[in-house]
Amino acid sequence: MAKDFEVDLVILTKSEAGPDAKAPAVYLNDKVLSEIKGIRDGKITEAELFDELSGAKVPRKPGGGSCACSCG
Repeated sequence: MAKDFEVDLVILTKSEAGPDAKAPAVYLNDKVLSEIKGIRDGKITEAELFDELSGAKVPRKPGGGSCACSCG
């Protein structure tokens, strides 16, 4: 499901994220998907992540499978 998408991960320290950032947190572009003591209490299910990635029109891996090859 969610692993079928091509996503670049960027890991930031709290100091890089800014003084008001909660850590840990998951962002997609400028949208907070999950943050500790906040949205989803720092946890996001694979189904929720799939819905968010689909809604943001994130590209899928070639072949639509769960690996980077086109084996499906």
